[in-house]
Amino acid sequence: MAPELFVGITTFNSATFLRASLGGIRNTTDAKRTRVVVLDNQSTDDTVAIAKSFGAEVVIRPSSQVVALMDLFNFSRSEFTLLIHADVVLLNERWLEVCRARFTGNVALVSPQDIGCGPYTRPWGAGKPESSFLLFRTKLARKIRRWQGWRRRLGLRLPYRGIDLSGDHITWNLPQKLEEQGLTWTPMQVLTSRRMPEPIYTPRFDAPMWKQELAAYRYGLGNFYALDGVITHYHNWYERALEQVPDDSDRTLKPESGGLPVAFLQTYSRNFLGDLARGAVDIPNVEDAR
Repeated sequence: MAPELFVGITTFNSATFLRASLGGIRNTTDAKRTRVVVLDNQSTDDTVAIAKSFGAEVVIRPSSQVVALMDLFNFSRSEFTLLIHADVVLLNERWLEVCRARFTGNVALVSPQDIGCGPYTRPWGAGKPESSFLLFRTKLARKIRRWQGWRRRLGLRLPYRGIDLSGDHITWNLPQKLEEQGLTWTPMQVLTSRRMPEPIYTPRFDAPMWKQELAAYRYGLGNFYALDGVITHYHNWYERALEQVPDDSDRTLKPESGGLPVAFLQTYSRNFLGDLARGAVDIPNVEDAR
């Protein structure tokens, strides 16, 4: 029999956070009831070695985020399917229990609302799922799969059926697709990390896309997520930008990737990973949820 829970992780040069992500799965789930698969987009760092060291199954193939999520869902034969990014860290042993209690009636998905990262907000994402954490009731969610064209497998050109993740925001069509099949979803709450009395980072150069508000939070753009009063997990954002740079570096991301100082991303990510390693993550109050 298939294990109760399937966890699929999309990766590309994700070594910085993957240990924390896989460690969170190990610490909060029953290994005998959980199957973990990493779908890797041909990483050139230690991503694959780290995944194998945790006992995860690894599939390596050229994959966009959309294709990777569709493929991982199709791999699952479990009652529940969790699709996550490599910078998502499960924090509470009760996360599945809490989410599972919401899978009543026609509910096929539990996911955070896609309303922003850290102090950045996008109110137009309210009522839309966030692709970094998609927990499906697998049998029901299969109803929304559609033919997606042809895929070549084992030298054969075969028809491919998957969840439709088309659109500028790959998960925002999911509520409509669910509704078309008489299904619905449960949104999770979004919480920023705590505000600090002093900024965690201040650029020493003219960073054109910088806002001082970004440095007010211990974990910067990182968010926590909650359901029914329980903090379930954390999402860091921008985990692939974590090459080592000096704290006073003037290097920034490209504008289409947010244009933020790499040293800022490095600083707040280091704050979280360091706190996690010490067992001292500064978890906010659920009452502060958006």
